[in-house]
Order: sequence, then structure tokens, then C-alpha cells
Amino acid sequence: MKKSTVVSVIGLLSMFVAFVLFQTWPLVLFGTVKLTDVLTLVGGLMFIIPVYLDSVKRKRADNAPNPVVWSTLPPIGMAVVCVGILMPNSLTFFHLFSLPDVFYLVGCLMMLPIFLYPMSGLERAELEETVEEEVDEAANSTAAGGKKRD
Repeated sequence: MKKSTVVSVIGLLSMFVAFVLFQTWPLVLFGTVKLTDVLTLVGGLMFIIPVYLDSVKRKRADNAPNPVVWSTLPPIGMAVVCVGILMPNSLTFFHLFSLPDVFYLVGCLMMLPIFLYPMSGLERAELEETVEEEVDEAANSTAAGGKKRD
């Protein structure tokens, strides 16, 4: 198992612990920051950073267009989400939304290039998988039928 996978799984477990502790009483507070906030920050970053690094490595190898988009927007999005987590929920945005929720939304949208950019990458992966399956099937049918006749 790759080291990045282990780190991501530990991050997911940390976020799960934060989820379980979220409604427990009493919460451990560090000023206005709760223990669940810290666990969510650490777990979230432990989960997403290895995925981001693998994404950047793969996109560099494929020479994906617009490297500024897929290499700089996600880290900025991670920082925006972290600020949103540390912000008190009492702040509002035009008295309609909680300001931290706006930060979460914007940050998550900025992290989408990790998974969805470039769009042709998804199609290419599906096409490669289909070709590999067809080649395997052809090899198996040739081996089962013996030699081909000319």
C-alpha cells in the first residue's frame, strides 16, 4: 500500500472522529476553536494533500493544459476551507448565509480541478480501461481456441 493512501485513510479516520465528537458535551475549546475544528482541519488536509500531489504528478506527466489552474487553485481552496472552519458560525453573508459556509463552498469549488480537470482525462481513463479489457478478452479467446488459421 502506498504511503499516500495510508495518510489519506488516517485523515478520513480523523474526520470521522471529529464527526462523532461534534455533538458530544462538553466540547474542548481553545478560545473560539473547538477540538472538532482541529480534528477536521488536520484530517481534511491529511486526506486531500496526498490526493492533490498524486493529481499534480499525473497531470504533469500527461502535460495537461493550463497548469496554473490545476496546480495553484486547489491549495488556495484548501486555505479558504481552513479559514472557513476557524471562523465563528455567527458571521453572516448578506444576512442570508453563514459566512463560513460560503468559505467552504468557494474552497471546495476551487479544489475541484484535483478531480475534474482536464475533463478529457476522465474519458481517456475509461477508454484505456475498455481497450485493456478487450485485449485481455482477445488474448483469452485466442489461447482457448488454439492457433489461428491463416
